[in-house]
Amino acid sequence: MTREEYEISLKEFESLIKKKLPSMINSYLINRGNREFEAAFTHLIDTLNRQRKTLLKDLTKAAKLEQKTRYFNAIYNMDSQLRSMGNRDALKQQTKLRQHRVHAPLVYDLGTGPEDGDLLNADDAGVLLETTEKVSIDHEVRINLSGKKARGKAMWSIPDDTGRMETGVRLLNPSDDFMEEVKKILKKPVKKRKDPHD
Repeated sequence: MTREEYEISLKEFESLIKKKLPSMINSYLINRGNREFEAAFTHLIDTLNRQRKTLLKDLTKAAKLEQKTRYFNAIYNMDSQLRSMGNRDALKQQTKLRQHRVHAPLVYDLGTGPEDGDLLNADDAGVLLETTEKVSIDHEVRINLSGKKARGKAMWSIPDDTGRMETGVRLLNPSDDFMEEVKKILKKPVKKRKDPHD
């Protein structure tokens, strides 16, 4: 494999991981038990693993330093997404997130300053947030919901159909006041998220 051929193969590998894998994970989890979706997901994973082995085989022969870095970044991204599936599926089962979802505004902080987000759903152990950016697994997240504060660790963060992120957060010793506020919000009628640009 020449460097030019390696670049073409690497770009295809990166594109599958960044663009196709997140949506396939979503489809697989939502349609768990459906053979068609499971077969499509398995086929994609098999394809990625074949590409991974081929690229690794020619890594020392054909890849430049910049390509080697991109290869390992892509592998890390792929592995992180697959590892996050278990946490995401568990939280969805507990809270039945597809059946009931609110869009209550809140403020979250990843350590770089407050950002506007939404509370989508919650249970006694965790909350589902809509964030504007991807949050690394186990990254600390501080939440301010109507003046009630809590903190936790990100369990997963995957793009939704709109390009925003669905971020699951495991709460660390949340206060009773915070959980009461969450429960109060979840009892309200479901509303569509307002566009902040309107």
